[in-house]
Amino acid sequence: MMQPKLNTSPLPFVVHYHSFIPRHHHHERILTTMADIGQVLRDAPPVARALAGATLIVSFSSHVLHLVNPIYFIYIPKMVFSMQRLQIWRLVTSFLLSSRGLGVLMDPFFLYKYASDCERVRLARKGDFAVFLIFVCSVILILNTFVVQGMTFCSPLILALAYYWTAFEDSSGRVNFFIATFPVKFLPWIMLLMTLVQGGDIFLDLTGLVAAHAYLFLTEIWPRYGGGTNYLRGPSDMVERWFESAERAAPPPLRNVPAAGPVRVGGEGGATGVFGRATEGWRHRGQGHRLGS
Repeated sequence: MMQPKLNTSPLPFVVHYHSFIPRHHHHERILTTMADIGQVLRDAPPVARALAGATLIVSFSSHVLHLVNPIYFIYIPKMVFSMQRLQIWRLVTSFLLSSRGLGVLMDPFFLYKYASDCERVRLARKGDFAVFLIFVCSVILILNTFVVQGMTFCSPLILALAYYWTAFEDSSGRVNFFIATFPVKFLPWIMLLMTLVQGGDIFLDLTGLVAAHAYLFLTEIWPRYGGGTNYLRGPSDMVERWFESAERAAPPPLRNVPAAGPVRVGGEGGATGVFGRATEGWRHRGQGHRLGS
């Protein structure tokens, strides 16, 4: 009598094994990841977060989704200052439109990187950072209106932020730029070199460097070493008081009250986020009850 052959293929076992994996474990992973991303966004400096987010939205909708023609975002002086058209939004959107291709992702990343470095350290006051952005962007616009005649200024703004940040870093410090490591003081010049190698407009990027150095001279070099007056301190204080009054007038944020009987989601040490930061957002989900109990 022939014996039946056993099915030695591991496939039925694998399918059978996976059919018993609780589905709620996958839901917990998704919720934990969402909580990690939300925690990173909440921890990000507000101005840098807004700049990078707006740049990503404008660039992605224009270069990738093709929802809006880039012609409506670029800086054209005769359309901005003409009383017949008066397209004032170009003064802002021209700084939020990145380059094409990989620049749709890389430009918002570098903008957030150097803006958050400045906002956390040298320009921690909202008034200082707001005046810095207004001053730098105004100088970039003036230079491009009368000299360089550029149309998009995301790259000069990134270079301006990088230049101002490196001006206060230790000269012995080093920074990673893609796959190489350089002294931190050389970072703005390496970025200019990369623009030249990639066939970009180096004179356009130089307007950002000139704008950042002008701000540095007026606020740090001239008052400290020349005995001059920092004339931008007054506007910074005024904007800071405006932010403080707006925060006092705003309603207090809602507080999360933890429910009884916490249920831990993830491992013993908590979930790890995209940037290596532990999150507590989804670790206390409350106690479940059956209907009628």
